[in-house]
Amino acid sequence: AVDHFFQGQALRLYTPLELSFSASKLRNMDALSKSDPMLVVYTKMDGRLEEIGRTEVILNSLEPLWITKAMINYQFEIVQPLVFRIYDVDTKYHNTPLKTLNLAQQDFLGEAFCNLSEIVTKFNHSLTLNLRNGSGHALQGTVTVHAEETASSRMAVDMQFHCLNLDNKDTFSKSDPFLRVSRLSESAVAIPICKTEVIKNNLNPVWRPITLTSQQYSSKDDPLLVECFDFDASGNHELIGSLQTTIAQLENLYNSKAGANFYSHKGQKKVRFQLYDTIINKKLLHLTSRRNQSVFS
Repeated sequence: AVDHFFQGQALRLYTPLELSFSASKLRNMDALSKSDPMLVVYTKMDGRLEEIGRTEVILNSLEPLWITKAMINYQFEIVQPLVFRIYDVDTKYHNTPLKTLNLAQQDFLGEAFCNLSEIVTKFNHSLTLNLRNGSGHALQGTVTVHAEETASSRMAVDMQFHCLNLDNKDTFSKSDPFLRVSRLSESAVAIPICKTEVIKNNLNPVWRPITLTSQQYSSKDDPLLVECFDFDASGNHELIGSLQTTIAQLENLYNSKAGANFYSHKGQKKVRFQLYDTIINKKLLHLTSRRNQSVFS
């Protein structure tokens, strides 16, 4: 039987899903730094693999939390095998477009297999799999896949974040801050949806505008987690502070010209700096059909 995850979809032959990916305890293939992992996901049909998506490359990380998602249609009562392969992308290929990246030239970190139904029938729609080599033998590391239904609405909002008086985490210079925005699922899983650029040596950063679609933030009242990190080239980014908010609350902050307080990583101590946002185009919260089409076409 189809569980509550797909209530209201009974008359449809399929349900469009968004797959999110993370990995843990990956092998380190680099001598002087950490692996730069990328995940590739395939469907398997008639014994043949068909690639359906590639994530971005995460630099210097054995615990990657990828932002790029993969879209797939879940077909009821049909077995849909999936294959997940993780590669350490060589530094000389970091400027190569992902779609043209030759996977045979990258270090193979492992692969995992499952059926799509195994993910969607889990209580929290997340499945963790052990990595294996091409011969099926166990390797170090795991990959976790999370599935969510895609949003039917096509709204979007443009906004720009800035902070004042960041805590300085560096001894001989200033922090190099960036923001990561995640959506909190019903099971409290933080799913990253956006990351700003890094601004070097700046305690009052103003980041470039970002666009969040309703597919990313779900609804204006669903919780978002905004985290501010001090970038480190080693991949060990230090958390400066975080806050939980919603698109609706961010809109209220903008209208009131107020900022939101960050909290320490334990969620108890209020950090002295604040996050401000500017809604570049408030009409994007109530999109016309013309704008809706441009977001997804």
